[in-house]
Amino acid sequence: MKNLNVFALAANDHLVQPEEFEDIQGSTSALAILTDFRSHKPHMVDSHLEASEAIEVMHAEDVEIKLVVDDKKEFVGVISLDDLAEHNMLLKQMALHIKRDELLVRDLMHSRSQISAVDYEQFKRATVADVVSTLKKNHQEYLLVVDQDAHHIRGIVSSRDISRRLHTPVKIEKELTFADIFSAVKVH
Repeated sequence: MKNLNVFALAANDHLVQPEEFEDIQGSTSALAILTDFRSHKPHMVDSHLEASEAIEVMHAEDVEIKLVVDDKKEFVGVISLDDLAEHNMLLKQMALHIKRDELLVRDLMHSRSQISAVDYEQFKRATVADVVSTLKKNHQEYLLVVDQDAHHIRGIVSSRDISRRLHTPVKIEKELTFADIFSAVKVH
């Protein structure tokens, strides 16, 4: 067994963050931007948590996206800080005719059936540019990566994380739904 040399930290040694490096480009392997659940515990939130509490938790943990789980810790959806924005919460309150403190994560999340996924085997052969293209084409802010053979949700990638790593904006145009059009018409 080897004995490793230890030393004291220098005053200018600092904790680095992935976005400090400029090692990610469009041609980089997509694996470089994957939050892989084999090595990183997924950021999860209970579907029954009050929406206002979820905001606090996400800010405290400095995460913008959380996987939503049920009482058995099974995946039921995804929620982002954008989903928990004040205007979204107000619209959902009005639609459900409930008070703000009755609004739960499950009321604002994107349910499992609304979320797109890509196969891990295909993903590991893709580039960052391929992922960005897929996100844009599918009007998705994030994609789940699934090992279809094992039926494991293996990871997640988001346009915001990619933007931070590329040091350039990745704009995803939202696909308009009937509800969006109805809300816009109703306001005017």
